[in-house]
Amino acid sequence: MSMSQWQFSGLEFQLLWDAVGRDRLPYPLRFRPHAETMTDLVQQRQHASERLAAVLDERLHRALEALAEPTVRVEVCGLIGQDVTRGHGVVFGGIGVLAVQLPGRQIDIGSDVILSVGRASELPRMIVDAIPQCAAGTGRGISVRQLSNVPGHRVMNSAGDPRVAEELKRFFGRPRTSVGEIATYPGIAVDTRPVDDGIAFHWCDYASDGRYIVENGETISARAASGADIVEQISSGIAEVARRVVPVRW
Repeated sequence: MSMSQWQFSGLEFQLLWDAVGRDRLPYPLRFRPHAETMTDLVQQRQHASERLAAVLDERLHRALEALAEPTVRVEVCGLIGQDVTRGHGVVFGGIGVLAVQLPGRQIDIGSDVILSVGRASELPRMIVDAIPQCAAGTGRGISVRQLSNVPGHRVMNSAGDPRVAEELKRFFGRPRTSVGEIATYPGIAVDTRPVDDGIAFHWCDYASDGRYIVENGETISARAASGADIVEQISSGIAEVARRVVPVRW
């Protein structure tokens, strides 16, 4: 299957999303129309509708249906300087769809949405290509077991040990050029309330060093990560979540 791609204004994408019966953009995409008057807004919506009528076809319709009813979804949100990276990817059957929103006029509002469709197996690479580019870190990383998971330390956590706290501060307190989270979940997001059925990790890019995958579970860990490492991490998360839903081969 060849890859297809469209670029829509924020308003155009909002109208497309309304058309598939959804009243809230897929997280973390955000858009708010900017119009001086109601008449201006009506005209903007009319122009957007006319443009959509010219490009809407079966392939675009399938992509929107996949976004609305995914088997697995991947939410991507990060910061590079004052710009927010926003992406929402899905796997549905054999296809992968990624909606990436460009930074908007304000930090809390996005702009145009680039919608890409390919094979489901291509989604992890599509996501990595959409986040800020950075070489792998050059350090050895860090791995600290949280004391709350150690018998006899039910109340304490790792920050309670001054040596551990200093080690964490020394590593994570350095200047960052980019940071973000990639979280994989089953199915659709019913609303905006937090859920605990996903698999998440962070990327952290450090000045004069590089990129690290950061995970927070029984241990707080950071390991140097290339683009291929991020692809593998996303692929693993999608496969694990998909197994929980149905035995899908993607």
